Amino acid sequence: MKIAMGISLAAALLLSASAASAQAPQQFTIGGAAAEELHDRISINADTAKRIAEAAEAIARKNNSRMVVVILNPYGLVVHQHAMDGEGWVSINATQQKARTALLTRAPSKLLANRNIREPFTETHMAAYALTVQEGGLPIIVGGQLIGAIGVGGIPPAQRNANYDEDKCARDALIAVLGPQPPLPPDVAPQAAGQRP
Repeated sequence: MKIAMGISLAAALLLSASAASAQAPQQFTIGGAAAEELHDRISINADTAKRIAEAAEAIARKNNSRMVVVILNPYGLVVHQHAMDGEGWVSINATQQKARTALLTRAPSKLLANRNIREPFTETHMAAYALTVQEGGLPIIVGGQLIGAIGVGGIPPAQRNANYDEDKCARDALIAVLGPQPPLPPDVAPQAAGQRP
């Protein structure tokens, strides 16, 4: 009994120490009375989410494009959503799925898109978990702490290029507001028919 309690106490201390070492800067997360009321100090705040969305829209405009951006908190709730003129239900819904996929997998949604290229059954398999195999979703991690997720969608295929697509728009918007971000996953070439990955 004492050994079990000692192990539990040691585990709790270890968890609290690792949680304390991985904290997002307070200017990006909710604080004050809102944090006290919700018992939450890790969610992206509305101001940061809005600034990221504005940065994504500026990137789209610079590329003569339009887009949808959705930003979720770590619990999957929408903190900010914006669709530029000309975006409809499909683009908005797909963008929400991208953000949710990045949040739940804690990884860029492009990893599942790449996996689907190599293993085409992935799309059906992931749909059972309400995950998408479309690129454009990224987790938002600051100071080692996940504070939310972003989805960008609705960019017309004709306006995508080597420097601008949904992943790059999301990443560049995060860089503009939060600073350096991890590199994006590389593109994966489709497998030849009958060739195993």
